[in-house]
Amino acid sequence: MYCSTSVTAQLVRGALAVISIAGAIVLTPHFWPAVGLLGLAIYFMRGCPACWLTGLMDAIRFRNEHKPLP
Repeated sequence: MYCSTSVTAQLVRGALAVISIAGAIVLTPHFWPAVGLLGLAIYFMRGCPACWLTGLMDAIRFRNEHKPLP
């Protein structure tokens, strides 16, 4: 359903979103940079944290269903 089936890509996007949110909190006195970082976090999560978590679970499920046989 989501664009990336790579668990690593999902985790990197999640880490970038967390860093963006932390930066927005640090830059709270500066309104526009903080808003920009929050927008960036929403972009990295593809919406809300639940959307990101759903994408991560889908990637894990896809990886488990398409494992090569030993």
